[in-house]
Formats: sequence, structure tokens, C-alpha cells
Amino acid sequence: MWIYERYDWMHFNWDRDKISVLAEKVSANIGFLHGRIASLTEDDRSGASVEILTQDIVSSFRIEGISLNTDDVRSSIVRRLGVTNIQTTGNSTHFMEGVVDMMLDATRNCNVPLDRERLFGWHCALFPTGKSGSYPITVGNYRQGDVQVISGSMGHEKVHFMAPPASDVNDYMEEFMYWFNSETEISNIIKSAIAHLIFVSIHPFDDGNGRIGRAIADMALAAIGGGNGRFFSMSREIEKEKKDYYTILEKTQRFSYDGNITPWLEWYVACLGRAVDDSLETLSGILNKSIFWREFSEVELSPRQKKVLNIYLDGNEAKLTAQNWSRLGAISLDTALRDIADLVKKGVLSAYPGKTRKVEYAINYVKADEFLEHFRDIRIEPGERGHYLVAVYDGSEVRERISDLDYKQFESGSLSSSDLVHKYMAYLSAM
Repeated sequence: MWIYERYDWMHFNWDRDKISVLAEKVSANIGFLHGRIASLTEDDRSGASVEILTQDIVSSFRIEGISLNTDDVRSSIVRRLGVTNIQTTGNSTHFMEGVVDMMLDATRNCNVPLDRERLFGWHCALFPTGKSGSYPITVGNYRQGDVQVISGSMGHEKVHFMAPPASDVNDYMEEFMYWFNSETEISNIIKSAIAHLIFVSIHPFDDGNGRIGRAIADMALAAIGGGNGRFFSMSREIEKEKKDYYTILEKTQRFSYDGNITPWLEWYVACLGRAVDDSLETLSGILNKSIFWREFSEVELSPRQKKVLNIYLDGNEAKLTAQNWSRLGAISLDTALRDIADLVKKGVLSAYPGKTRKVEYAINYVKADEFLEHFRDIRIEPGERGHYLVAVYDGSEVRERISDLDYKQFESGSLSSSDLVHKYMAYLSAM
């Protein structure tokens, strides 16, 4: 039996006490995230918004096996938001701006009721040519045919899901949108999870259901912040956990139990919690990068030095060595060594102690050692998702997850706890 074959299939039940506890914990972390966002300058807030939205769009497409150029996505977002303090190298395309418009409409206008025209507009934005790849599809309207989600070679197909008949789609969508627009008894986190499940189960379009379904789920989540932007990416986390996502979704859609969706809600809320944790780390990286460029704004750097430093500041390269600098800058090793020596002289980089060959360097996010005077009880602690740098900053405990590479370097003595504080908590100097 498929999920929609129950006569009251949109009226689910679940372990409300259990899910409420999980959702409240995630909600508290979202509140902490919003508090950190509120403390940012307008420029830093814009930078965080652009980066999170870029990740969200790229990941939502990648879940469907579609690769987008990240720089093009970022450029389109910068253009649509009118951000002037972020330099991009990509091309802002008509198609990409349509996708950005869809995501911004869902999250910035989260209190505007969902209706057919809005959904059809989003669908047109995803498929401006009227085709999915090279195949013509019905665009800007509900599907006209039946749909199966299958895998396997011919003769050995496995049916993962069979969508409801096309003749039922309009009625199901009207019921879904009425529920979505009027539901106020449950938290927005649980509403998001249920909305996602219902929409992808109706499967109202020939293609694009996953992306639009995630946009609707994000719409519910954006309401938590009052429509002032959403600084976490559920799509990015789903992409990381795609196998588990499809497994729990298929199990739920087969509906072998009496309308109880507790397992789906457990997975979804936990996944959202991990997404918020990741965004807190992303935000710290964005803030630290902003602090770095503010700290060294008056230091003369070449365009190449700025370009390669940004690669490291964005976390796209781990070890800063002359060999890696040479590769990233497309220059000779001798030129890379001169670049690095210049940055060391200007205080931008420092060599890790203990190596004479293949020397590794650290980026000095802040110049002043007085920064460390605000910290007490600096330590490294194991946690659920790796190792965490923990300290007391001006009387309040702060914690940031550190990379596995940095933990290994800390264990070997190449990085001190002070080095980690400068790298992961520099943003606190601006708060």
C-alpha cells in the first residue's frame, strides 16, 4: 500500500512527546544562530545570506544529479539581492536568476499563502525551455500522466514509489495547500517535515518535485525567523545524507504502518539539527574571513595573493604550503615562495614550527595578541561530530568544531590551542 492509498492519508499521527523534545532542541539552536546573525554588521549579514543560499541551491540541484556552477549561482544571488560588497567571478544567467527568485520568494515571502499560480511560476523558473534535459514536459501545470520512481536494468526494475493518478493530483494539491496555509497547531519544524513528505508523495509535476518540495519545506522553516532570511541549508545536509534520505522516504511512502510517521519526523528533525550545526560553522568561517580582510585592509597585496588567500579562507584547501600555493596560483615554486615570504613579512602568515622541508603556514586572522586575553580555560573536547575547541570568552562558554586535519596538527604539536583560537574564533573580536 502506498502512502496516499489510505482514505485519510494526510492526517498523520506520531509520538508527539518524543518529536517535540527533538524539535525544541533544534529550535533553540536556530534561535542561537539567529542571535549570532543579529550581531553582525550589514555587510557580514549579506555575505552570510549569499553563501548559505548559494550552498542551498547548488545542493538542491545536486541531489537530483544536476551540477551547477557555484560561481554562477553566487553571481546571480548577488545580483538579485543587490549586494555591492561581494565580488564574484561567475556569470549571472536568466535561468539561474529564475531559480534564485524561486528560493527568495519561498523564504523571504514565507507568510504569503501558497497557491497554484505561485507553484506554477516556480516550475516555469526551473524549466524555462519547456524541457527536462532534452525531453519535453508539462511546464507551469500539473502533470498529465502517471509517474513511477524506478531503478535497475530492463527486466530487473525495482519500483521505489508510484505516484497517485494524475486525475487525483489537483484535489490532493488543493487539500495540501489548504492545510499548509492554515496549519498553526504544530511547530514550523514539524510542519516543514510533513509538508515535504506530502508534496513529494503527491509528485504533482513531471519533474522538479524534489526541488520545489524542498523550497516549500524551507518556506515553513523560514517562518521561524519571521521571513528575515534563512541562514541554514537543509538541502546541503540532505545531499550529504542522500542515501539515508531516500531510504527513510521510501519506507514512509510505502506506509506499512497505521499512519504513524514518527521515524520520518525523527530523521528529518535530526537532519535539520545537523544542518543548523553546519551553518553555525559556516557562519564562523564567513565571520573569520570578514575579520581577516578587515584586519589586513591596509596591507598591500597582489591580486594573486588575494585570490589564493580567499581559496584558503573559504576552506577549499587544507594545507597552506609553497607547493599548494604554486598549484593554486598557477605559478612556479620560486614565485610561490616569494609570495609566501612577502606575506610572512607583512604578518599575514606564520610558519608552523618544527619543519624545515615542506613548511606549512597558518593564516593570522587577527594581528593583536591582546585578543587572547579575553579567553580562559581553552581546551579540545570530543563530540558527536568530531573534536571541538571550547573556551570561556568574557565569561561565556563558546565552542567551534575543528577540522580533522587541525586536530591532528594540534595532537602532534604543530598547532597550539592559541593558534586554533585565532583561526576558529577570530570573529568574536568584532562582537
